[in-house]
Amino acid sequence: MTKQPEKDNSNKAAIFCRSSTNSTDDTGNTNDSPTTNNGGGSMRLLRIAVGTTNPCKIDAVTKAIKQSIESTTGSIDSVDIDLQGFSVDSSVPDQPFGDEQTINGAKNRAVNAYRAYREVNNVYPHLSFGLEGGLEWNTTILDQENDKTLWCMAWMAVYGRRKSLLVDIMASRHSTCWQPDKKPIFSLSKTGSFMLPPPISKLVKEGMELGDADDTISGRTKSSHGSGTVGYLTDDMIDRSAYYEHALILALIPWIRPDMYNSKGLSTNNDDTATKSEEL
Repeated sequence: MTKQPEKDNSNKAAIFCRSSTNSTDDTGNTNDSPTTNNGGGSMRLLRIAVGTTNPCKIDAVTKAIKQSIESTTGSIDSVDIDLQGFSVDSSVPDQPFGDEQTINGAKNRAVNAYRAYREVNNVYPHLSFGLEGGLEWNTTILDQENDKTLWCMAWMAVYGRRKSLLVDIMASRHSTCWQPDKKPIFSLSKTGSFMLPPPISKLVKEGMELGDADDTISGRTKSSHGSGTVGYLTDDMIDRSAYYEHALILALIPWIRPDMYNSKGLSTNNDDTATKSEEL
């Protein structure tokens, strides 16, 4: 029998596995998490950037992060979350229309917040979030005048790498091993959508942004910084923060189940000049 040549595994991607105390790769090297000291013991520091200073969006990201951590660890008491919001450019119109514009806005916010955090803190965040609200026309569901209807939606973008800290504190207990990312990846998710009422749709058709149209019809001020149009129309059963929260958790799925998603199936930033010097 002819002996087959041994396979060269030198280029094989590293596989990281969790342990009870930390994460190790397949060579046994440990990957210590950054820690802080709050006077009562060491805490793991989680750095989060958000591409907005809008309070309801900041609140939604905070709740999604905490829920993900609590689901895995049972408590957030051992994690110090440093969450910073930045007023960044989305590079899309102030009122995005359609999935393409809205997705690009969310991704641009996430990347620009990632860079902004680095400029302020001299270190990159573990995760960066971009939230972009948008509108879309529906030609299947028509109004009483047989005209197309206007629907509200939003896209969430999460940007970062699956590092040992994130897997230890956010990943499902079913995720024991995963392939780390060589560079930051994107994960995207879309909220549910709902049809806007004719009075608001009419103002938007005339060129008004949704938030301004909402304020005009509802008599509120800065509604986009509060419960939003969804809060107004649902009588606050679903406010804007809650509307985003579920979609944010969905966008975090590759971090919650890193064993199910490798980097090849997730998009990256084509312009990665800002991340080439990122510390591993």
